Amino acid sequence: MSKTEMTSTIPVKNKSLKIKTKKSTVWISVTSVILFLISWELISYYKLINPLFISSPIKIVEAATTLFADPRYWQHLGVSAYEFSLGFILAMAIGIPIGIFAGWNRIFNSIISPFVSALYVTPKVALLPIIIIAFGIGVASKIVVVFLMAFFPIVMSAQKAMSTLDQNLIKAARSFTASEFQIFKTIALPSTVPFLLNGIRLGLGQGLIAIVVGEMYASTAGIGYHLTHAGQNLKTAEMFVGVVVIAVSGVILTGIIGLIEKRFSSWKPE
Repeated sequence: MSKTEMTSTIPVKNKSLKIKTKKSTVWISVTSVILFLISWELISYYKLINPLFISSPIKIVEAATTLFADPRYWQHLGVSAYEFSLGFILAMAIGIPIGIFAGWNRIFNSIISPFVSALYVTPKVALLPIIIIAFGIGVASKIVVVFLMAFFPIVMSAQKAMSTLDQNLIKAARSFTASEFQIFKTIALPSTVPFLLNGIRLGLGQGLIAIVVGEMYASTAGIGYHLTHAGQNLKTAEMFVGVVVIAVSGVILTGIIGLIEKRFSSWKPE
């Protein structure tokens, strides 16, 4: 076999090995989930733990079938989706420019850094009473909570991205008389994309937490409100339906971000 043929066969073997490894990990994940559900069903069936506390997968599926046939449940989901979407879009629209500019401009970073650091570590739940007083128990307060929870991971990821820029590359660009705007557009922005996507993924998780907590604290509609109502009436299966809906939504959204992040992973500086 010639040297050229050998080098061409190696990538093919590596690719097939990666595909096999990926398939095996998928099967392991699927098997673990199935075993978990079977164990859960058996624990509930034999009442090793009070079924009132954990329900069972079969009863949760039955409750989900009933709930999804009820238009009122879809209204709750629609309210939560609207609050989450608007709050998260605002967090990205405001957080990304602020984070990038803070990482690019030292003076601006020095101005906002104390406030960002302080508010980032402050539990947003502690601010809920103030937010409810200011914006009421309607949609607006939940949008504000989602915004606050998602805003800071996005800002700090953008700041982190700007701090990882290759200074030698910037110096080289300046030596070729590139303007600050050209450096920002061609070097800084592409380098921030992978970090921004990571911040957005973290913000998604925080935003989902915010929407549930906000609606459970004070609301008249939404998935969090329905969870509270089901818990107060000891409808454990309906509670778990809400938990599953939130979990599946989070997995789907983070999966989409993960695919986009993988597409731009080659842009991340070493």
